[in-house]
Amino acid sequence: MTTPGRKGRIGRRERIARAAIGMPAHHPELVTRSPSRAEWKQLAAWCAEMWPNDEYTAIVIDAWRRHYPRSGGPDG
Repeated sequence: MTTPGRKGRIGRRERIARAAIGMPAHHPELVTRSPSRAEWKQLAAWCAEMWPNDEYTAIVIDAWRRHYPRSGGPDG
């Protein structure tokens, strides 16, 4: 889950996602927002540090490359 970029009303998709996981309606984090570039980098770094050569690390790096195809990966 990530923090919202703006305050105000939440959308239909967010309301449905919150109801599905039992999250309170006025919780400050968003369930449906995609992680930012910095969040992807941090997640990939944590995975590589905690589980080197792990399948989950490869999944995170692959997801990074799908979201940011021009950057060449989590190292920049």
